[in-house]
Amino acid sequence: MKTKIISIALAVAVMLSAVALLSGCSDGEYPVEVANLKIESKPENIVVLDAPTADILIATGYDRYIVGRSDEVDQKSVEVAPSMGSSEKPDADKIIEAGADLVFAGPTIDESVKNKLSDKGIQVIKMSHGDTPKQVETNYITISKICGGTKTGAKNGEDTYNDLLDKMNNYKQQVNSRNSGILDTVCYLYTEDDQLRIMSNGTYGDMLLGYTGAVNVAVNITDNAVDVATLRVANPNFVFYADDATLKKIKSDATLAGLGAVKNGKILEVSIEEMLRPGNTSLEALEKMVYFMYPDLKPKSVTAETTQPAKDSSASKTTATTATTATQAATAANSSKSVADKYKLTITSDLSLKQEDENDTVKAMQLRLYNIGYITDKDNVTGYYGEVTAEAVKKFQKRNGLKETGTADNATLVLLFDSSAKKAK
Repeated sequence: MKTKIISIALAVAVMLSAVALLSGCSDGEYPVEVANLKIESKPENIVVLDAPTADILIATGYDRYIVGRSDEVDQKSVEVAPSMGSSEKPDADKIIEAGADLVFAGPTIDESVKNKLSDKGIQVIKMSHGDTPKQVETNYITISKICGGTKTGAKNGEDTYNDLLDKMNNYKQQVNSRNSGILDTVCYLYTEDDQLRIMSNGTYGDMLLGYTGAVNVAVNITDNAVDVATLRVANPNFVFYADDATLKKIKSDATLAGLGAVKNGKILEVSIEEMLRPGNTSLEALEKMVYFMYPDLKPKSVTAETTQPAKDSSASKTTATTATTATQAATAANSSKSVADKYKLTITSDLSLKQEDENDTVKAMQLRLYNIGYITDKDNVTGYYGEVTAEAVKKFQKRNGLKETGTADNATLVLLFDSSAKKAK
């Protein structure tokens, strides 16, 4: 009798474990509840219609699940995904055909499209844009929970956002060190409903301006209204503006046109999308502003290593080869830089990568290899340098006349990010 009871108990335990496993709840990651929605299992096919959300998906690494995007989602790393139409009125049939199980939409998606997708069992999540740093952090955690689970995903979202802030803070520290505590002043102007507006205190854009190491002159403004008299008194050292329409308004106002920054050419266009997309896009905008303000902080281009003359003929050949490779790398640097910039990468003279490395630079290299055909499955663009990546590097090296090592030395990286790099056959 005792044996029978134990057997029954074990059978029940096995059944419960199987049910938990099938339901995706065995690890406690799912279901995930967001607002009035319950995500029962990890989404595998995501359509993203909202550009700020796409920035977060890219930053957190969940862009690998994207199977479609809207026309407004134009980030380089997801442009290979097919377009589903506009963000407001996407093509529901295309989304269904893409096999989507989850759609991240913006706040203005057409309700009829949303309802049609919902009727097909596709969950549609309308994302509200984070206006403040805290709201952006919440979006990071929420999106990551949906894509990666209650525990793992949430931690990834939190860690990624903190990493973003750390990267931004690095620029601020460089500026503070350069300026020895002396603070410049800045402002950001844009046009909304044909009215000139200013990036005000407490917003994500205001935080971005703060990471330039300067003070936003709109620190006491909370309603985005432009106070020309205040700007005249503050006379910011640098002015950033959103677009041509904004620049036209600045130049047509005698007071604004008379600001020192405007008269002295210390004025730069930075689009509103660059300022408010809360991932690598805004990080690039920050870099753009900092290097405009302080050009001396911009990293220098790759330069070739100087080699010493060899004492014998065999050494001479080796030295000549090394010198040629270095010269080719240096020559390619000018053209490769423009390509590398697209991958958010600066190629320094000592940059190299090897197996078991795991970082954003590896991911940039993998994406480049994917875009020119040496990595065929985008799921292998992970940031981890494993066997698949090493094999892709070898193929690239062979095709481009380099020694086949599977290690991405500096010469390999310079050539890889050069516009003349040969694509895979």
